[in-house]
Amino acid sequence: MARRERHQRRDGGGRSRNRRRSKVSRLQAARRIEALLDAASGRGQDDYDRRDPDRRGPRPRYLDIERNGQLFNRLAALDFEYLLSLPFSADAATLRLLLPQSVHGRAQNGHGFWRDEAGAPLVFRDATFDRILTALEPMDPELRADRVRRERGARLDELGRWLLANLDQDELLLEIDGRPLMGVELLRGQTVETRGFLRGLLMAGWMDDLDQRRMCMSHHRRTFEGDELAIGGGKTYVIRPELLDAVGIVDGGRGEFAPEDIQRLVDVGVIVTEDREYSRPGYEQMYFRQRAGEGVCDDLGLIWIGAVHGWSAYLGAFVMDAVDTYDKFLWHFRPGGVDGRMAGEIQAAWRARYGEDLVAGLEILDVIRFAAKANDPQVFLSSSHRRFIQTEMGSKTPTLFNHWRFIEGRALYDIELGYSRFPSRTFYDIARQRLSMLEVAVAEPRFIERGKRGR
Repeated sequence: MARRERHQRRDGGGRSRNRRRSKVSRLQAARRIEALLDAASGRGQDDYDRRDPDRRGPRPRYLDIERNGQLFNRLAALDFEYLLSLPFSADAATLRLLLPQSVHGRAQNGHGFWRDEAGAPLVFRDATFDRILTALEPMDPELRADRVRRERGARLDELGRWLLANLDQDELLLEIDGRPLMGVELLRGQTVETRGFLRGLLMAGWMDDLDQRRMCMSHHRRTFEGDELAIGGGKTYVIRPELLDAVGIVDGGRGEFAPEDIQRLVDVGVIVTEDREYSRPGYEQMYFRQRAGEGVCDDLGLIWIGAVHGWSAYLGAFVMDAVDTYDKFLWHFRPGGVDGRMAGEIQAAWRARYGEDLVAGLEILDVIRFAAKANDPQVFLSSSHRRFIQTEMGSKTPTLFNHWRFIEGRALYDIELGYSRFPSRTFYDIARQRLSMLEVAVAEPRFIERGKRGR
């Protein structure tokens, strides 16, 4: 009860077309100015980031950095400053490590401020994490690419050592030397039951594993409505960038690579598989999609872990979600990724100490099945780590805590989720339907009226 009380305190033709174009331009300009004013005043309204999948808008414009470098630099700086103005449960040093990754994704997809005057998305497919940081470095020397990558890795290493050193503790205060784990302020002061926390950590660590997803499809086979269960996915490999360029692969996540395709890339030296540490700039990591289709919804994964395994496991799953985010852009790395390796090391250490596994295989398959986007009802959403720690417009608490309010049956803030701005009313209804199919009881979602403070 004391833990819940601590948490709740924190939750705390022609001319006509021209007129239409002119109207669109004025509207987009007005929205851009309004967003900038919000950023300057600190209100942090994310209106300009809104996405409506049914909206018919201008076609994307595909640009490249070589011919549009100055525009790229300006938009990167504008987008980063805007994101910095939003309310996050993290300090400035953490946001320097985290938000350039969001700017990178937005540049590659034409989201956020990556638009022209008429509202057409400006898509830079050749945008890289390091090139984003090159554009941002004049704003802050600490945004130099090697410094950001090394610090991200240092935080993961620190977390891994701390977890292994504290396996024998009954409870954990989620702080290291007075700092909340991964710089996330909503974890400050939170005390969890160690075994539950680590179990949530491991379940989330293996949720994205392609082999686990394949076993899930083989074991469960059907969606909740009886259709064939289909889950997409892939793996992250260590690659040699100069050889990757030679074979003409730009982004391994945009195709579908069969096992024989991966083996050919290994044979020609593009992918390296020796289990040792590699470093930039001679090596890099790249995700290769190996099974087409929708993956899993991280929001639903956390909700399942929280609803079935409790608050401590819920926070453990969230911390592993942070690990998965930081893992994508490091200076030093090994094949297989940090999340899966960390989960394996903790499982082995726990087994050696206590003679049993922390997490059974079927528990991982259950998480994946429940969170599969193409299960029933379908949900095409997966919040990023920065979205979990962001307080969305219309809310008084970060999204991570709004999800926990749903699990507890408390009144919810009516917000929009993820970059697609998925309505929370629809999402929580889907989550409840899925839980009820597995006989996990949660209260029917109820929402706080705008302008009123929830209890």
